[in-house]
Amino acid sequence: MTREATIRQILVITDGCSNIGPDPVEAARRAHRHGIVVNVIGIVGRGDAGEQGYNEAHSIADAGGGMCRIVQPADISATAQMMTHQTMQMTLQQVVNQELLAVMGKSTEDLPPAERARVMQVVEKLEDEVALHLVVCLDTSASMRDKIPTVREAVRDLALSLKVRSGPLAVSVLAFPGKGEEATRLVQPFSSEVNVAALEAELVARGGTPTGPAIDHAADLLLSRAHSAEDDGPRREFG
Repeated sequence: MTREATIRQILVITDGCSNIGPDPVEAARRAHRHGIVVNVIGIVGRGDAGEQGYNEAHSIADAGGGMCRIVQPADISATAQMMTHQTMQMTLQQVVNQELLAVMGKSTEDLPPAERARVMQVVEKLEDEVALHLVVCLDTSASMRDKIPTVREAVRDLALSLKVRSGPLAVSVLAFPGKGEEATRLVQPFSSEVNVAALEAELVARGGTPTGPAIDHAADLLLSRAHSAEDDGPRREFG
């Protein structure tokens, strides 16, 4: 089962205050309906704009079935790794609970301690072996200019940390806004590792904050990859 299982996630790193395109909360809700988890790392300031960014970041994660963390730039790298790990565990625990309820009429919490511990061991093993398809959406609006170098390093560190898993990894990177009038820009298509040179050249701060279009674009990438995989045979989707 583990070789045929895939977890799909979007990680949005932003300072909040989307101001271009459709509502990012609705975009996250659409993604989650397709079994995609949306996590958000917010790098928000103070004052009214900071409060708006804080509220938006949490609302996106709530709608996307994921986690939200508000951080300082220096903490982005560790936070990205922690959130990806924890939401994978959450997703797998939900699936295991569904299976237990269907077979035994019990959830993990209803099991005796010894059996619950064995179930958690299974979840940990699954987390290491399932395929992870991840799209990282990077806010490169003008207000992110001073944060871009730290964000670039965080994405590289995240990809390196995920490579120690035995399960397949496919990571893609989007920047928003894109070039010219484009809302988004595909910095890197799906790959088993992050192209650091592409991040160096492509992450340039400019323009507004089209977070909704970025989430929609990321979901489209994940769903297109899922459909391609279906052509090669059935897979078990976790979400």
